[in-house]
Amino acid sequence: MVEPIPEKKKGFVDRLPKMGRISQLIIIVGIIVAVFAALLFVRSKLSASQTTLDKTLANLQKITGVQQTPQTKYEADLAQAQAETEAARASFPDPQGVPKILDDLMALAEANDVYITGTKIATSTPKGGVGPVVSITVTLKGQVPKFENFLLGLDTKLPTSQIRLTTFTAAEKEGEYDTASMTIDVQTYGGSQQ
Repeated sequence: MVEPIPEKKKGFVDRLPKMGRISQLIIIVGIIVAVFAALLFVRSKLSASQTTLDKTLANLQKITGVQQTPQTKYEADLAQAQAETEAARASFPDPQGVPKILDDLMALAEANDVYITGTKIATSTPKGGVGPVVSITVTLKGQVPKFENFLLGLDTKLPTSQIRLTTFTAAEKEGEYDTASMTIDVQTYGGSQQ
């Protein structure tokens, strides 16, 4: 039995109409040139559109940048000012917190081996102040170097305090305590919270 000869698969060139090889080559080159010309035409139109869009985008960025930059800057400055104000308010004691102020003074005295023997409290509201000033007159007994440590520690315990008057009296007899009297003004914050 004779087996049939399988047909060869026809390639692209074989499917072209019966022409000479040179004519087929010219047709293929013509098709490639036409496709390439079409792509160049589309690309030139897109680049012209892209240039126009780039100019429009640059103009819009200038317009929006000029209008938003000051607003954004002012909002950032406002937020920073509010944060600084809150931090400053936190350092001022509450005018109703006189017992806490006295507790802080007692703790400071105890830490420095000084004894508070008496206190006198007065409150005043200076014109143009942020709140009332609590004036505390304290009488102490201990040793003069310990009083100095007490005074140095006031800045950390009560940062809004100011020493107005200080009087030291050295002991006349050995073994007795030195005494001191000082008036401490503590600025409190009594303004309205906004």
